[in-house]
Amino acid sequence: MPGSQTSAAGAVRFPTLVLFVFALDAAALATCSHRATAPSPVPVDATSLDAAYALAREEPNLRSLVVAQDGTVARQEYFHDGGIDTPQYVWSVTKSVLALTVGAAIDCGCLRSLDQTLGELLDPAVVTDPQKAAITLRHLLTMSSGLDFPEMASYTSGPSVYYEWLSAPDQVVWVMARPLTAAPGQRFEYGSGTIHLASVALTRACGTSTAAFAEAALFAPLGIPPRTWEVDHQGYNNGGAGLELSPRHMQAIGNMVLNTGRVRGRQVLPSAWIQAMTRAQIATGAGMPTPEYGYGWWVGQMSGADFALANGWGGQFIMVVPSRRLVVTTAAATTGLSSTVAMAQWQRIFDLIVQRIVPAFS
Repeated sequence: MPGSQTSAAGAVRFPTLVLFVFALDAAALATCSHRATAPSPVPVDATSLDAAYALAREEPNLRSLVVAQDGTVARQEYFHDGGIDTPQYVWSVTKSVLALTVGAAIDCGCLRSLDQTLGELLDPAVVTDPQKAAITLRHLLTMSSGLDFPEMASYTSGPSVYYEWLSAPDQVVWVMARPLTAAPGQRFEYGSGTIHLASVALTRACGTSTAAFAEAALFAPLGIPPRTWEVDHQGYNNGGAGLELSPRHMQAIGNMVLNTGRVRGRQVLPSAWIQAMTRAQIATGAGMPTPEYGYGWWVGQMSGADFALANGWGGQFIMVVPSRRLVVTTAAATTGLSSTVAMAQWQRIFDLIVQRIVPAFS
């Protein structure tokens, strides 16, 4: 969940891979899921939902709040120049999209399994430590590589380890040089630089960029045109952040997850992958957004309902609540915000969703 775009340290983003963006069909959002039989809709408390949106309008940097039930928009509002097709830098939502893309790569065979190691997948010149060579894709996607990357702590204690990594001449060399502070698979530590290695591994194994692979295997079936996705200094798409999506695209991704990989009658990703990805794989510990983490997705429970969450700095969210057939998405401006302000904004928007929006559907 990287920090603000303009930090006190003067950090800058990676260069971006800029691709053309085209408008989607106006009906795409409402039809972005397909089910053989439609369940009965969960009743909505309109008064509570109205009250939630009234609070949303008071949030100074919130740009969109879209609530869909079973693929049909129940309520949507846009604020402060936001719009359904307005692209938004979604920060760490990128990690969740990367997890979907890794699932597609395993499905097509260019990645064999989550148990492939960095020793197999990365340049041998940067994997010289046998213990680090044993780190697997599973470890990367569950934030349990053991490589020292104390990103969350650095936002409050400074300087940000994320921006230190971002500014390095070679992001892969930098993170692979970090010491191991735990055995791989033993401890959760949120780190954009470590999950980025999964993007590098995918690119090397599949022979194309993560962005290009995602475009063919994931975005095109969802009706999402090519997106802007940052690259690191070696040209690898940033696996930790750097993707731009519009509210329409965020809803399309959420609805695919809601329907366990199925879109308009087509199984885009294996249902087994979606289920494993959104199932608790590791405990996160105190101070994290949810008590458990799947593969690139946060997982938790509220008001008796399980949910899966893609979440990004400052209030970018895709929340999927299967038992209530809900997908809730938000986008928020973050430019110029300090870490303290952005974290408080993230918390308010998160609380709005879990305390106001989702309970309105019960």
